[in-house]
Amino acid sequence: MFHQHFLSASGTDLGPLDSGERVLWRGNCAVAEYGFDEASSLPRWTLPEETDVLVTDRRVRFAFANDTTVSNGELFWLWPQHLRVQPGNRETGRNATVTQIQLVCTGPDETFPALVFAGGDVTRVGDADRLANVLRQAIARFRVENAEEIGVPAVQARMLSRLVIGPEFSNYQGGEGQTVTLLGAVPVPAPEPAYAEPVYAEAVYEEPVQAEPAYSAPAYSEAAYAEPAYTEPAYTEPAYTEPVSSVPVSATPVSGNRAYGERPGVEADALRAEQAIRAEQDARYTEPDLASRAASLAARVASLVSNAADDGDPGQTTNLSAYLSPDTEPGPRR
Repeated sequence: MFHQHFLSASGTDLGPLDSGERVLWRGNCAVAEYGFDEASSLPRWTLPEETDVLVTDRRVRFAFANDTTVSNGELFWLWPQHLRVQPGNRETGRNATVTQIQLVCTGPDETFPALVFAGGDVTRVGDADRLANVLRQAIARFRVENAEEIGVPAVQARMLSRLVIGPEFSNYQGGEGQTVTLLGAVPVPAPEPAYAEPVYAEAVYEEPVQAEPAYSAPAYSEAAYAEPAYTEPAYTEPAYTEPVSSVPVSATPVSGNRAYGERPGVEADALRAEQAIRAEQDARYTEPDLASRAASLAARVASLVSNAADDGDPGQTTNLSAYLSPDTEPGPRR
């Protein structure tokens, strides 16, 4: 959006003139603002030919009012840098141009806003020249009289004093126009941003809602759990040991006919026979043979009897128990 440097905000009343301010020209003409830094730019705003224009020794003021709106604005003599009269051409119809008075200023950010007057009381070139002469003299005299306050150097002040009495504008229809540079110009300040009344809304109390903590799934890390590696157990074949049976051979069951060589229990029968032979042999070495003892005893008895007969004492009886084995007890007598 383009800045509007010279048009006041809607509804603004400029009020009366300042104390001591003198009116130099008053009339009606169309007023518009252009951006001269933009080639072939359209006007930023326009007011019709019925606009009231007032030129004083300090500024130019303009105002237009109708049944619905009031538009006004002003331009102080601190701001104009160039004053130009641009005569209209001699064409008619759509190609025709009107005579203009242009007050070009220096704006912020290397812009050149301009206030333009045309039509109405300045339609003819002569009328535009007379109004331009009033503007040139008013601006130059204002800056010379207020050189110290404005900060205009003495050299520029002397050059401005020549414009007060200098040659007047003199143009003709279809001519090239004339431009005057005005020294000591002050840049136009940037317009203030439109103030918007703050809107206050009554706060509505709302019961705070206790929000449940959001559930967060535990982060799973593959490194935290590792599947144990399966190792095939080493199989070692146990050494074969001949089983030793604690059951006596006589208790080992025997099945089948003994004449059958491959019958079940053949090995048990053989083992039982072997154990019986070993037991018999061991008994011979550990216990005395009863038959041998009886034979030995009979031989000894016979020897004693024979000795007794040889002695010729038939009435003497021999005690045979003394010749028995120490572990043999004598039986009872009859």
